[in-house]
Amino acid sequence: MSFGIWSCVPIIVLIIGALTTKRMVETLIVSSLIGAVIIYHQHFFAGFVGLIYDVLSDNTYQFALILIMSVGAMMKLFERSGALYSFRKKLSKYAYTRKRSLLITWLLSIILFIDDYLILLTVSMSMKKLTDQTRVPREHLAYTLNAMSVSVCLMIPFTSWSVFAINNMRKLGLDFGDYLRAIPYMFFSIASVLISLLLILGVIPKFGQMKTAYERVDGGGSVLPPEEENGASIVSAEGTDGNDEGEADGSLIDFIIPMAVLLIVMMFCGRNIIYGIVAALFCQLFLYKIRGIMTVGEYFACFYDGMREMSTIAFVVLFAYMVAHENELMGFAPYVVGNCVKIITPRLLPLFIFIIMSLVAFTIGDVWALVLIAMPIFIPMAQQTGLNPSIAAGALFSGANFGATMCLQSDALFMTYAGTGVPNIAQIKSALPYVIMALLISCGGYLIVGLIC
Repeated sequence: MSFGIWSCVPIIVLIIGALTTKRMVETLIVSSLIGAVIIYHQHFFAGFVGLIYDVLSDNTYQFALILIMSVGAMMKLFERSGALYSFRKKLSKYAYTRKRSLLITWLLSIILFIDDYLILLTVSMSMKKLTDQTRVPREHLAYTLNAMSVSVCLMIPFTSWSVFAINNMRKLGLDFGDYLRAIPYMFFSIASVLISLLLILGVIPKFGQMKTAYERVDGGGSVLPPEEENGASIVSAEGTDGNDEGEADGSLIDFIIPMAVLLIVMMFCGRNIIYGIVAALFCQLFLYKIRGIMTVGEYFACFYDGMREMSTIAFVVLFAYMVAHENELMGFAPYVVGNCVKIITPRLLPLFIFIIMSLVAFTIGDVWALVLIAMPIFIPMAQQTGLNPSIAAGALFSGANFGATMCLQSDALFMTYAGTGVPNIAQIKSALPYVIMALLISCGGYLIVGLIC
């Protein structure tokens, strides 16, 4: 069912409310209530409660919930066992300047390419104390991770993102080879990876809020955004002082073995990160017990502490998924895409696909659902007009990448928030000049490709 122009109201309220009040949690709740009123009218309260049940029973949210809680437990176990301290101590031999600590962050994002959540949570929690020690603003750490996570997962054809994409391309008669041929046309993803590297190297200067963040830190301020920027923080951001006081001095193998188990199990279980993390948690239990690091009771006490620290972010993500679910019920994406398709010309098709995907992904946040809706529209359209479908796929996934990077209620931004302590709005503000740069490069690339192909 389509609600027409009314389907745009909750998103408009969310964007305006979040930008003006800087209170993401409250704005998400208000937007979800407005969506319930539009869908259920006078029965909105019962509908609102029903939507909570719908999201809680949704496989996508269940995946995010299990991941958030289990990663929180895993990282807390790494911290209490001394494994995380040992890992950072090893890296600190190389990450003793701002540039080096950010370069290691950039490289780790490539090494852990299998899943974007794995990159956002594991790398951020492993690196933030090192970047704090070298006085890197958390905004730059957050930008690096967010620019790399989805981009890397799209550009390497053996990740959770690429498996999802290829499976859906097969339904339209395309195959793995078509996905490989689409990678060179993922202009936004390529630009994001390169721009983040060039910013670290100093080739691209610091602009806007990123420059302000460095001025704040260089003036003796906190590595975290100021209170008036982040409002009421919903996650703890330990490590702001940049020291490891109180942490055990463990062994590097206590970090490497569980992470190796995570990656191996994940690879052999359809690249599903949940299987990998559950296996890693069992590995931590047996490894730390055998090595005398923790008793079983201490293990579970630490396990619960880690989950408790992530419970608030899991609650907030619930409302982000509620807004996305309401958009789906109101037919927001088909409404926007369907109306825009009427005005397209074949030569502008790659640019059009990228812009529409970017716009809709920016507003709804549920990028995978959008891909499911848009792919059966744009791929056949490309085939009918004679455009190489790999070009259309590249533009489509680039637009999805933009949405995952910049949408206020994107799960990628919330995961970055959980790992770095930088709220969604602060992330967007500091990343904006560089995302616009990647956006313009992409638009130029798709315009040229459309004219010559």
